[in-house]
Amino acid sequence: MLRSFLCAILASAVLTPQLPPGAEIKVASVQVRGNQRYTAEEIARLSGVEIGKPATPADFTAAASLLASTGLFDSVRYTYTTGRVMTVTFDVAEAAWTIPVVFDNFVWLPDDQLTAALRAEVPSFDGTAPLNAGAAEFIRRALDNVLKTRGIPGRVDFTAQGKLGGSVMKYLFAVKDPSPKLCALHFAGTSGIGERDLVGALQAAIGDEYSRFFVSTAAEGTLTDIYRRKGFWRASFATPIAALDSCPGVAVTVPVTEGVVYAWDHAEWSGNQALNATALDRALAMKSGEVADSGRIDVGLRAVHTLYGVQGYVTQRASIEPRLDDATRRAVFAIAIEEGPQYHMGVLTFEGIRDADGAMLSRKWKLKQGDVYDESYVRTFEREELLPLRTVAGARGGLETHLDAARRMIDVNIVFK
Repeated sequence: MLRSFLCAILASAVLTPQLPPGAEIKVASVQVRGNQRYTAEEIARLSGVEIGKPATPADFTAAASLLASTGLFDSVRYTYTTGRVMTVTFDVAEAAWTIPVVFDNFVWLPDDQLTAALRAEVPSFDGTAPLNAGAAEFIRRALDNVLKTRGIPGRVDFTAQGKLGGSVMKYLFAVKDPSPKLCALHFAGTSGIGERDLVGALQAAIGDEYSRFFVSTAAEGTLTDIYRRKGFWRASFATPIAALDSCPGVAVTVPVTEGVVYAWDHAEWSGNQALNATALDRALAMKSGEVADSGRIDVGLRAVHTLYGVQGYVTQRASIEPRLDDATRRAVFAIAIEEGPQYHMGVLTFEGIRDADGAMLSRKWKLKQGDVYDESYVRTFEREELLPLRTVAGARGGLETHLDAARRMIDVNIVFK
């Protein structure tokens, strides 16, 4: 979640002889301490304090608040002197710039021109921003101004993109009301995969609001998977290029570097103890010399999981890392196994049926308490014994399992509902 910005503002004054009542006190100088990324002139401009103009302590408090609201500072303090003229000094602690900024659908300006225009309002903008809501809103308002000064209709919206339950990875700024529509999609550099197949995978996006983030994310996920199913393990996609088109809307071209097709060489297993490499190779069912099809590899890894599940290793996981040899166009796959603990059968219970019917099903159940838990047997029992059954009221049977990590037992509850 994007955190709110809280900035400390402290003030102090150095007093000098008082002026006659009604006399105006003008600002003679604006000083800055603690700045590294921003210039003193930039900070003075952001504060709104103008040299030669009258000011009061309340004006300096407002100026410090204005600086704090930009999100560019972790803290803002100020001191001032009074007399015939005023000098104000801002002591600042600058916020770290760590979050990438994405211009999602600003199709009217190239990124470099948009960055330059934004830098005129956001000091030292370089494509990143501080991690706080104040900085995001400050940039959003600046982008709004960029649109207005160029006569581009719409308003700028902001979202924080991140991993589910994790930290913010990037700021996404997009033009809304109206948003440019994606009216055509092209891929440049294709030969091993037809452009029609790639466009077809993203067909639902055509006619909808254009999002460079979506197209890039889909290329890294869905489209990369299409290539890997054909053995193109080095296929990569460059940043989408958008142009206003007569379709009407935005025509987008995605440059593709396909690379070559790789053949399966062999698997190198690590972390396996309960099962040897021969058994794992047999379950994986990949043969040397055939296309290194990611889809078949995934099917093979599911078969490996099933093999482990028969022996109670129901939390087993695997990760793969391809090692590509461009000279031979063959791929060795390092497969790291996390077996996890071995689980045993716990308590079998019934719910939603008569005791006699529960006793009948219990006699058919072959796993005894304390036996090594066989995940494949449990699924077969559910499919063959439970799914065909109905109660008088029409309830269907199903399985609920509870994994007890402390006991390394799995309790099974057969439920009719």
